[in-house]
Amino acid sequence: MIGTRLRDFAFVVLTLTALGGCGEGYRLEPAILNINGITDASKGQLLTVVSRFLKQDGFEDLGRDDATISLMQRGPMREHAKAQLIAPLIAWLNRERTFLNRTSHLRIVWADYSNGELPTGALSLRYTPSATNFIEISIYEERPGGFSPNGQQFYGRFLSALREQYETSVLVVKQPPPWDAAEYWRITVVNTITTVVWASIALCIPLLLTGSLSVYLLRRLPFSDVARRIIFALVNTWLVAPLPFQAAWIAVILAPNLFAFPWTNLDYYHRVARYAAVSFPCTLVVCTAVSLLLFKEPPKGEGRQASG
Repeated sequence: MIGTRLRDFAFVVLTLTALGGCGEGYRLEPAILNINGITDASKGQLLTVVSRFLKQDGFEDLGRDDATISLMQRGPMREHAKAQLIAPLIAWLNRERTFLNRTSHLRIVWADYSNGELPTGALSLRYTPSATNFIEISIYEERPGGFSPNGQQFYGRFLSALREQYETSVLVVKQPPPWDAAEYWRITVVNTITTVVWASIALCIPLLLTGSLSVYLLRRLPFSDVARRIIFALVNTWLVAPLPFQAAWIAVILAPNLFAFPWTNLDYYHRVARYAAVSFPCTLVVCTAVSLLLFKEPPKGEGRQASG
């Protein structure tokens, strides 16, 4: 019976927190550059130039997505199906290298076409390249409303640095989308409100379960009310703080931290650090307030009644 209730509880939490991704969506349009005439022999020099510039600008080199590649290779799909469906995806991922500036919300994707082989089908390029051997560099600003003034400034500096080294070999395939401040604020406000609402639900529903269990145990232990409050607040903050979890290829849901601990490694907490820096303190405030209501010291001069 208890196991069934826990499974039902988990289903409810996941269903509700999945709705936390129901804010207003937006499309990220990249700026695209091609550096033509690059071969297997010369791409190393270009990568050095790009890496040095991006590192000085605060970017982190994430390299290839080896985790996804490994997961695809180990999948249970039959070999024939893998050759038709998975092999093109793996080849596509093997071409790419990602650089990320978390502070500026900028992502650079390096795609290697120096061998002259272009993808076909659903993975084919959305434009006709002007050369057979080239490197594609896509610049994304991961926020709504196109490229902000800061994003435009970075794009200008990056393009100038490439043209200083490679001159006319640098071709602008697609300019960065213009900045739309009204769209940025509209989507940001709507999605912030949506996130706060569903983060509150993702916090409160698990707290009903873990909080009830905590009260049941703490009232049977020989602790003072102050100690019970501290234990209740700290334990439940760790268990129920809402954090983002990847539910599908691009879908993210909010779920309590107990879904992550202790099975998730520290890399997960590093990736969600900015969200956790807000979620854990807010959850601590809520759990502390609840603990003050649940564990009230008797007025001075009155002893605690013995439990029957």
